Amino acid sequence: MFPWLLAASAGVNAVGKLMSGVSSSAMDALQAKNYDARAALDDTNAEIAGMGVDFAASKEKTELGKIAEAGRTALASQRSYFAGSNLDPSFGSPLLVQGQTAGRIQTDINIAEASFAIDKANALTSKAGYQSQGASDLLSASLARYKGDADMTAGVLGAGSALLSGVAMAGGGGSFPKLNLTSFGFNPIKGATGA
Repeated sequence: MFPWLLAASAGVNAVGKLMSGVSSSAMDALQAKNYDARAALDDTNAEIAGMGVDFAASKEKTELGKIAEAGRTALASQRSYFAGSNLDPSFGSPLLVQGQTAGRIQTDINIAEASFAIDKANALTSKAGYQSQGASDLLSASLARYKGDADMTAGVLGAGSALLSGVAMAGGGGSFPKLNLTSFGFNPIKGATGA
């Protein structure tokens, strides 16, 4: 037919496959950069969430100090009141009232500690979530890079295959030469034994 037309067709096909591989590889590289940027943002968010633990601990110290100070003030006020009323603050009802006040103060401290423990746990959970997402994004970036390499390889192999097919079509009428396996003592129909 027209061997030069077959060769040109093979060349166009090869260039198309090569361009497809290059563009797929470039898109995968961009996607990998996007995942890298997301991973960096996740690391920053994890650091910020980690600061939440420090903030909760600082706030806890301050709040517990306020509760303890208010408790000391209430107990001192009660002792002063009982002493001013000529009641012994270390015996009987005054002692019972002071014990109840101290118990309420300790309950307030326990509730505040539990609340701040929850705040710290929430901050640690957020930090772990960001770290997990960051690790996932880094893995996705690596996979995108591997896929980009594979796409480029596929494009190059596809282009080579298209060129070889075109050359074979142009030069040999569309097929590679056939091998006569019977000359080697092998008959594909009868098998290796010839029986």
